[in-house]
Amino acid sequence: MNSHRHLSILELVPIAPSSISTQQLLQKLIKRGLEISTRMLQRDLQSLFEQGCFGLEKDMRSKPYGWSINAQWRGGSAKIMSSEVAEHYLLLEQLLPQSVPSEVKQSVRIKAEQALKRFNGHVPDWLSTQPKPSLKVNIDTQLVAQIEHAIKHKRAVSAELYRVLYDEAHWLKFAELSFYNLVEQGGVLMAQFMVGQLHDKCYQMPVYRIRNVKVLQKTRREPSTEQLKSLRSAINKGMTQKAIEIVVKVPNHSAVNQGFIELGELTDKQHINDKSVLLTYQTIDTEQLNDELFKCAHWLEVIKPERIRKRIITKLKAATTNYL
Repeated sequence: MNSHRHLSILELVPIAPSSISTQQLLQKLIKRGLEISTRMLQRDLQSLFEQGCFGLEKDMRSKPYGWSINAQWRGGSAKIMSSEVAEHYLLLEQLLPQSVPSEVKQSVRIKAEQALKRFNGHVPDWLSTQPKPSLKVNIDTQLVAQIEHAIKHKRAVSAELYRVLYDEAHWLKFAELSFYNLVEQGGVLMAQFMVGQLHDKCYQMPVYRIRNVKVLQKTRREPSTEQLKSLRSAINKGMTQKAIEIVVKVPNHSAVNQGFIELGELTDKQHINDKSVLLTYQTIDTEQLNDELFKCAHWLEVIKPERIRKRIITKLKAATTNYL
């Protein structure tokens, strides 16, 4: 919910030199159907501003303060993909584990295809997988040494992280990170850290997606037992998710059959008649999938697996009871 709210806020903040006041922004959010208090909006803006990675700027020369997005922000509207970004998309596609949701795979695949065009269809030699060897990621030993130093001496750092925002990938500068552990997972060296002073969550990221680490003369944050437990739970959940096969019956003209709504990786399509089609997907059984299926239940029928079909039926019966 926080991510959705923050995204809505950032979408409504104009590019400098234009600016918007907190009250003007609040009215626009309300028109979008987002109920939020003035105080919460002020906290959100200050948090996004202090993170320093969204290009958000605050004009304090007069009140009310004006908010804008720096026109030179590297996460701006530039459409030309740099060779560096292209290489990272191609690398990301190769490193994606099988357990990630199919919509993530599809999103990365689309970007990787754009990246390939950046190189005129020729994958850079260091990324080439023909013949297909196991991919080795070169780790910057100096970078690892800096992170280990920060962990050992309990220092905060500033660094750039490779992130995807607004469907575009960028190296984003974070003014303060607190690294507290390095672990190996699936043959990949991962750094575990906290962001700034306001984020409550712990995060984990491959070391090769971190650069320009600078150790600060500031004591790092220490994660609580509950925060560590939450991260372990998220990691374990991601590792234990299993792919399932789902078969749905939809109208020929539906958004699902036209490919505008993707339920997973499409593996089979069978036309029943001139009105309906059976689609088979490989996907992950998640809450997002269930929500999507229930949203489309007035025209989409789950054929199998039976447990998901029964889940939808139970929800529909409960909904019917509420409206009788």
